[in-house]
Amino acid sequence: MLEFGIGDRYERERAARHSESMKAEDEQRRHEDMVLQAQTAYLRMRLGDFYVRSGRINRAIAEYKRAVKMDQDNARFRTRLGDAYLLKDLVEQAMAQYRRAIKSDPELADPRLSLGDVYRRFGMNVEALEQYRIAARAEPTRAYYRFKLADTFAAVDHLPEAMEEMRTVVSLAPNDAFYRFRMGDLYLRMGEVKRAASQFLKATQLAPYDSYYLIRYAVASLATGQFVRAIDALRSAIRMEPRNRCYRVLLADAYVEAGLEEEATQMLADTGELDSYDMEFVGRRRLELNRAEHDAAGGRTGRGRSSAAGRDGSSAAK
Repeated sequence: MLEFGIGDRYERERAARHSESMKAEDEQRRHEDMVLQAQTAYLRMRLGDFYVRSGRINRAIAEYKRAVKMDQDNARFRTRLGDAYLLKDLVEQAMAQYRRAIKSDPELADPRLSLGDVYRRFGMNVEALEQYRIAARAEPTRAYYRFKLADTFAAVDHLPEAMEEMRTVVSLAPNDAFYRFRMGDLYLRMGEVKRAASQFLKATQLAPYDSYYLIRYAVASLATGQFVRAIDALRSAIRMEPRNRCYRVLLADAYVEAGLEEEATQMLADTGELDSYDMEFVGRRRLELNRAEHDAAGGRTGRGRSSAAGRDGSSAAK
């Protein structure tokens, strides 16, 4: 009886060890399957990204759907799917995916940003601001998220709040020419012309081959009486785009402001007529200059731009 008891216990222990070993193997296989499935889902997402970049949006949607099916709680996969839907203008489907993504991971910034962009698209700026704020809190060092806040505040004319956010943006990305340019544009809207000119100048230094930044710097410089700087900037822009008639007319305006009437007349004679697009561009810059001169002078109305060419933006040269 004693020997039978020992043998029986041995068999039970051996069976228990075997059962534990099998459980461990099963758990290992389940873990490997989960890893493989996650890797496969990730590869599906990357394949979807490739299709988006190549413009094959329907195929991208199909791949993102497969990724979501493999991992339904993955907020990044759902955000990618929502973004692809939006590229097809399927707004309701996109928003549904963003909301599912936010439900899965409320602190993830990506779906908040995308949902905010949809709200902006339909003029729902208050709702957009809420989403952008959450995104910015989730990733406080991302300049782009703070820029979204600044841009939305500016869109609803909350300029002090917009400037506060833009200062944060520039502190996070001080060498980004676009952000410097947008800060200058905001200063101009707030009537702080010298500060606007300073930011436009920094933008031109960071992106020396962007002629538009040079034009905006030139206009702000003209408004503050910095004629030499304005003329130099306009000449640089023309060297970049020698066939741009708008820039030539604006340089003629600058010559007139500086009292160089002969140079202005010659510049217009070499320019020719402006088309409707050119006239609109020049008209916007002249209006901007008038307002900036008014602000820079503390209320003095800037003189019209009729001295070098007509107020409607057409060239005096025929």
